[in-house]
Amino acid sequence: MRSSRAVAVLAGVLLVAALCGCGTGKSKSSYALVTEPQSGYQAIYDFISGAKKTVDMTMYQLADPTAQAVLKAAAKRDVKVRVLLDSDPEGGGGMKLNQAAYDDLNANGVSVRWAWSGTLWHQKSIVRDGDATVVMTCNLYAPFYPIVRDYAVITHNTATASGMEATFSNDWNNTNSPPTEGVAPAGSELVWSPGAESGLVNLINSARPGTILYAEDEQMDSQPIEQAFIAAVQRGVTVNLTMTYSSSYVSGFNALAAGGVHVNLYQPNAAIYIHSKAISANNDTVYIGSCNFTTEMTNQNRNVGIITTNPEVVHGITSTMASDFAGASPYTASP
Repeated sequence: MRSSRAVAVLAGVLLVAALCGCGTGKSKSSYALVTEPQSGYQAIYDFISGAKKTVDMTMYQLADPTAQAVLKAAAKRDVKVRVLLDSDPEGGGGMKLNQAAYDDLNANGVSVRWAWSGTLWHQKSIVRDGDATVVMTCNLYAPFYPIVRDYAVITHNTATASGMEATFSNDWNNTNSPPTEGVAPAGSELVWSPGAESGLVNLINSARPGTILYAEDEQMDSQPIEQAFIAAVQRGVTVNLTMTYSSSYVSGFNALAAGGVHVNLYQPNAAIYIHSKAISANNDTVYIGSCNFTTEMTNQNRNVGIITTNPEVVHGITSTMASDFAGASPYTASP
């Protein structure tokens, strides 16, 4: 029997092989799912290290020496590396958290800019060579790696990469103004904020009677999204929502529970913290991205996600959300 360490190493080798097409005789995989904290971040580091021409990263929180090292190494081999960091003083990112990474990258050949400070640049993504991208729910913030539930999808969908690249260029060149509408070419699967609320509501509305809809999120106050979950219950969908408890969202928990949504919660001191933002509908379609289910996140902040039917991504995220839901405690409405 293989040791757990050997199995983990083998899994990592297979993931890298799938991403680059090595040793399989097949072309590179279109999609690969990274599930945190189990997978670790090596696949993301390898994605950056595989760049031949360009790396464009937008990141809300950046404090990861390994990620910074591979970005600097890419710049040293003449890859054009650009990093756009959140600078809004009101959130959990901003200059205070990101300044050390900014200084480190700026001193080592990486082009770094601060995003417009009037709203959260909450996006977490990387575009490589204009034809591949990582769409993440996770920040590259190493202190939180051991406890956060997060997902990243690495995809070679060229329309997705094209839309991400075009939007990055717009953001990079307009750091003195609010985010504009994100670019979403046909076939890209992209969901951009500002403007994400309708896309998420439409996905929830697509859930068919007799199916189970799973959702995970860190924050919840969007009335249209809450109402869409309740409407799904009313038409015969089982809606299972998993979050980490916060007193900020008790009114939402109460409304959802009263509407028949199964709300299961982890306590803040639990071994896992639900930071992910994901929805699975009909067991064949998932949303994964940086957008929490709040009015501000969907209608004001810069966020990006994808809605995909890729079977590997759908199965991996849905099965993880089902497990997370089963491990959390049912919410009891409070006054």
